[in-house]
Amino acid sequence: MPTTPTHPATPAASRRTVLTAAAAAGGAALIPAGFVALAASPAHADDLLLSTDFSSGTTEGWVGRGDASVAVDPERRLLITGRTATWNGAAIDITAHLEVGVRYQLKVYLRLPEGESATDLRTTVQRDVGDASNYEGVKWNTAVTDAAWTEFSGTYSISQAADRLQFYVESASSLAPILLDAFTLTRIAEPEIQDLLPLKDFLADDFTFGCAVEPPEVVGKPAELLAKHFAQVTTGNQMKPESIQPTEGVFDFSRADQIVDFAEANGMKIWGHTLLWHNQTPAWWFLDENGAPLVKSRAHQALLLRRLETHVKAIAAHYGDRVWAWDVVNEVVDPEQPDGLRHSRWYEVFGGPKYIEKAFKIARKAFPRDVKLFINDYNTEFPDKREAMFNLVQQLKCEGAPVDGIGHQAHVDYKRDPALLGESIDLFRELGVLQTITELDVSVSDHMQESLPATPPERLVAQGRYYKELFEVLRERADDLESVTMWGLYDAVSWLRSWPVSRPHEAPLLFDDRLQAKAAYWGVVDPTKLEPPTA
Repeated sequence: MPTTPTHPATPAASRRTVLTAAAAAGGAALIPAGFVALAASPAHADDLLLSTDFSSGTTEGWVGRGDASVAVDPERRLLITGRTATWNGAAIDITAHLEVGVRYQLKVYLRLPEGESATDLRTTVQRDVGDASNYEGVKWNTAVTDAAWTEFSGTYSISQAADRLQFYVESASSLAPILLDAFTLTRIAEPEIQDLLPLKDFLADDFTFGCAVEPPEVVGKPAELLAKHFAQVTTGNQMKPESIQPTEGVFDFSRADQIVDFAEANGMKIWGHTLLWHNQTPAWWFLDENGAPLVKSRAHQALLLRRLETHVKAIAAHYGDRVWAWDVVNEVVDPEQPDGLRHSRWYEVFGGPKYIEKAFKIARKAFPRDVKLFINDYNTEFPDKREAMFNLVQQLKCEGAPVDGIGHQAHVDYKRDPALLGESIDLFRELGVLQTITELDVSVSDHMQESLPATPPERLVAQGRYYKELFEVLRERADDLESVTMWGLYDAVSWLRSWPVSRPHEAPLLFDDRLQAKAAYWGVVDPTKLEPPTA
């Protein structure tokens, strides 16, 4: 990776707090007719709205969060001390600078004081509306040392007005002091959405083409891109248990409703994700009335089922048939276990998979008959996972569970054989269930732990070829697929940017950080664009 300067320079001309400035725009290169630029976006001029570098000798708007204290050290850096909890850190108010539907870049440099052991830090925005606070990650856990500055940069936007917005630094586990410098808040200059053949139209005769989104993607330019190219939306995180019912008996549909309302206004179908999952489920689900963990017992099994039934009934009452399909259970298969099932807390309380059948029967009773019920999982293209999922669905059908279909997530990489997914689709045809691709993205990393210093242009071209081959496999099986859904609208919002490690240059989707079509788009629509014209 490039060496980070000992003291990072701010984009401003001087080391003073800057409230309004403009960055210089780059020039656009000439491109031969008929050939698409695959690695660069159009020129742009972003607006620098706020910058702090502590050259004034003051904290320049930064305050301690929780028990933390902040002070400017002799080298004009912000030193954060006195942290007694991981969320303690330094915060700066950015409320006055953010508008609904506008995308921003938030960047800061972090390091540890000399002698401190390496640890993971992250940056977050606290968004307050009335009495409710939401915590939205900007840059997820990233390793920081005492030897060099580490850049934390991420894209952020809001979909509704907020009473207060605070950008802050926190840690994953350590309570060590933190050094902070060179913070910038930049308004991203949005290019026009390209006049391209809409993907939803190109694929209309094959299957419904969808996209998983969060509320910021249904306002501003991202919303324009979404409506142009996609015919279905999945609520990425906003229908998961922790979002819908964070506290027992307290339901919050507001964020999910933003997405649903946008979809309906634009004639789009809606996919629900997800009713039962081992992850992103509040701890209270698995605690008894005294706060003790649930155990394998009839009483606790009954309690867990009552909670699930209450949860599902509330969702069904709110959405009815507006959501045409649901991932009822998510990621319950584990081929490494002897029985092929994930031994989650659900599994432990029930002593086996009986909860899966119960979940489908609860969902069938709650939702209108025309709402389809799916089981969803990743890596179903691999033979071991494919076999375990096949056996589970076959058993559920034999037991009378109302499983309408299977969702293949299809989180793949640009080197994985596209034919594998086709083989799985062919196999599940034997069960007579509906099938769909629920969470498609194509990583350009050679392995999950790879964090690229930049996105190699040749990998974007290779990714374009991969999308070409993959969509050939899918379109050949169009009669077996209800829909194909991308897991994210554009690269900057992809979950792969922060999982399983920080990967700021991962680029798994069809559109880049500036909402422009990549080689991946042309691989689907017109693969001839992937090669330069011959002389």
